[in-house]
Amino acid sequence: MLKKSINFIPAYIFGGLIIFGSTISPRKLYRLRRINELFDIIFSNYSLHFFGYGLFAVLLAWGYYKNKSSLLLVKAGLIACLFGSTIEVYQKFLPHRDFSFVDMSVDYAGIILALGLFWFVVVKKHLFGL
Repeated sequence: MLKKSINFIPAYIFGGLIIFGSTISPRKLYRLRRINELFDIIFSNYSLHFFGYGLFAVLLAWGYYKNKSSLLLVKAGLIACLFGSTIEVYQKFLPHRDFSFVDMSVDYAGIILALGLFWFVVVKKHLFGL
């Protein structure tokens, strides 16, 4: 059982980073974005949601894939979507954050696209003709 849990450690760590990042004041993130134009793109609200939750879903899918689990994309997608929704509700109770359906929609879009790529590249092994 412990050996199977090891495959999810990257997802657990990244999930913790998402929780930490969701509690940071937007002012601090804005200061980081102002360093240069590239940081402004990377640390924009929507790119963080899209790529962050997409990566989280891929890390979950990788854990299920390594454990040879059935329905790995469904499990990873549902957990990532539930986690994103929970974080949005959690932010409603923070003084410097708010709940946003747009953020949740961007989360879900990132999750769906990332898991689609994961299926195509890892599960079906269609990477550059391999």
